[in-house]
Amino acid sequence: VILHRQSSSYQYTQVTRIMCQPQPIPCMTIKANARLRRSRQWKDQSENQQLVINNADPATINDKNTTPKKKKNSRRKRRPTKKEQQRLRSDSCDVSTASTQPLSSDESASSPVKKTTKKTTSTPRRKRSKKSKSSRPKIVNILATELTDEEKAKYVALDAEMVGIGPGGFQSRLARVSVVNWDGETIYDTHVQVVEKVTDYRTFVSGITEEDLLSDNAVTFDEAQTKVLELLEDKILVGHGLRNDFKVLGISHPWYATRDTAKYEPFMKTLDAPIFSDPSHPNGTTLVAKKLKVLAKDKLGMMIQEEGKPHSPVEDAVAALELYKKHRGKWEKAVEWKMERTMAITQRAQ
Repeated sequence: VILHRQSSSYQYTQVTRIMCQPQPIPCMTIKANARLRRSRQWKDQSENQQLVINNADPATINDKNTTPKKKKNSRRKRRPTKKEQQRLRSDSCDVSTASTQPLSSDESASSPVKKTTKKTTSTPRRKRSKKSKSSRPKIVNILATELTDEEKAKYVALDAEMVGIGPGGFQSRLARVSVVNWDGETIYDTHVQVVEKVTDYRTFVSGITEEDLLSDNAVTFDEAQTKVLELLEDKILVGHGLRNDFKVLGISHPWYATRDTAKYEPFMKTLDAPIFSDPSHPNGTTLVAKKLKVLAKDKLGMMIQEEGKPHSPVEDAVAALELYKKHRGKWEKAVEWKMERTMAITQRAQ
């Protein structure tokens, strides 16, 4: 306050004089004295403890030194098992029923009433059932009870086996053809004679040998073709990869009466990187057919075409038919939609 009342020149000189004063330097002896004081206190405490030990009874000292300290149990309590929970519930029920029974006048006067507290137990978590890898999937037959016998008679399934001719056996020829009805019963199954020289019987896949084609039961190609055409007339044909079967048989079938499990889009897989450009899929995705073995195992739980065993055309035809039965509702709706679209396009063209 005094500095503010003075002149400005005096105030300036006074402030500079105060700021230029030397700052006090902390004395090092103070820290040394503090350390010395702490060391003396520690020495006094250790001497007092030694005196207490000397005056005490040696037996008690040995007991204290020998007895180990109990460690605090930091583990969490385990959850009670189902048997323990049932036992706790039964005990609590017995106590509660015993407490609710009426007491006599003597007992009520002598014994005080005790309150029973019911222990609450936490319900155990449900354990998920683990599927054993060794368990083999069983064959599942899909029954369509909504179809009449007349409607079932409209469906057949076909599969064919081929052998190779020519250099390397890359050209295929018909060697066996099988046709089954709606119930999976075989209505036609025969070996077919091959006129050309067979260079690859493909026995590891087809199971066909030279004796099968040269046997008396083998029919000619024309006989097999005629019989198959009779069986497929006015029928809905089911199969897997029917394009190859049609090629070796030299026949065709209307698209609206064909149910090929290799071309049904819900059964196909999509490749992230397309192998070739498909004009029907402008977004760049490519649909590829799955193997009948994979479809039968994933969709039906059927085991077909096992390793080390030849393929059976009857078994393959039944598997394709069971796949169609399971998805017949959606499949038929898709076929109806395609037929309506086709009819609308043809009418516009006319």
